[in-house]
Amino acid sequence: MPNVVLLYSPTCGACPAAKSLWKELRVKYSFSYREVDITTPDGQELANRHAVRAVPATIIDGRLTFVGVPSRQSAEKALQLKMQARAT
Repeated sequence: MPNVVLLYSPTCGACPAAKSLWKELRVKYSFSYREVDITTPDGQELANRHAVRAVPATIIDGRLTFVGVPSRQSAEKALQLKMQARAT
C-alpha cells in the first residue's frame, strides 16, 4: 500500500484542491494518507529532508513526487505504478 504525505500550509490557496484530490482518490485506491502542516516542526523536518520549497507538495513512499496540485490523471498513474511495483 503506497504511503502518501501531503505537505500543506494553512495560508496556501491551492492546498484545499490537493487535499480534496487525494481524499477522493482514497475512495478508489487503497493507500495510507496523511496531511502535514509545513509550519509545524514535523512539517519543517519533512520539507527540509525533501528540499520542498513550495506547497502543496506530495511525497509518495518517501519520495517527493508532486509540487503543486497534480492532475487527477498524474496522481492516479503515480499510485498505480507504486501498486504495480509492490505486486511484483
